[in-house]
Amino acid sequence: ILASQGAQWMNLIELNFAANPGTKISRDESYCRNYSQSQINRMMEVLVPRVAQMEKLGLFNRSYVSGFDESPAACENGVRQLFGAIKSKWPSLRTVAVLNWDHMPTDLPVDVWVQIYYLYDASRAEAWLKAGKEQWWYHSIGPGGSKQLNTFIERPLIRTRLLFWLGAGNFGVSGWLYYGVDIWRGPPHRTRTVIKRIDNTAKTDWDPANYVWGPKKPFANGDGYFLYPGPEGPLPSVRLHNICDGLEDVELLRMLPEDKARNLVRQLVRSSTDFTKNPALMESTRRSAAEAVTAMLAG
Repeated sequence: ILASQGAQWMNLIELNFAANPGTKISRDESYCRNYSQSQINRMMEVLVPRVAQMEKLGLFNRSYVSGFDESPAACENGVRQLFGAIKSKWPSLRTVAVLNWDHMPTDLPVDVWVQIYYLYDASRAEAWLKAGKEQWWYHSIGPGGSKQLNTFIERPLIRTRLLFWLGAGNFGVSGWLYYGVDIWRGPPHRTRTVIKRIDNTAKTDWDPANYVWGPKKPFANGDGYFLYPGPEGPLPSVRLHNICDGLEDVELLRMLPEDKARNLVRQLVRSSTDFTKNPALMESTRRSAAEAVTAMLAG
């Protein structure tokens, strides 16, 4: 069903949970420094039938496995153990890890290195790509600074779109990860219900406050969701429409030579904190990109 509706990739397993069922994943190395052979075997027992099912459906080439979400560099040995076991049995099964390490060994058994976008380092990325691997970016609750690009509800919508322009200016970045689109976790002691209009107006009864990590941890409105629960199914947010526009912009810019695309991107955004706030400039720059593509195709 997912494949028929356009899903490109399907995650078969979160390695750490499979190796340590019932364990709460922390952000330190206590859970991932080393794995026993029994833990590795447990992970493989979960994964084997899932891989077999994807092969039967002809979807193995769209499958991937992930793990070690934002784990510290002290988990490197664990990364090698779990992903290494998978690569030994299925060399072509794609492996994905979100790792914000200062040093990324290019011989890690990881195909896709996912890094929070504002920590991008060109030299590290170049070495990774030269090893025949991929790099993706991501954002989530971070960066949370009021002057940084993110997709929170209170932020100007141009920032949502500019995230993807920033990615488009780095041709080595081939994907963008976001952790959830429908985590409707409201304030404590309140139950989320289907969104309803108020007196047949454009107003609704939806409380946008979101406590994905709360109530005692930081939270941001809109973090973890771009959809709303409508009476007949999910409803897209304006932020989601801006994300779609940003992805279309990426497709347009990637049709241009790298230097031309990069110059256009830099007219709008240079970093997570250095970007235009002018929608008219964005529109004129996008038109310049479209005109350049049209001329290139015509010539």
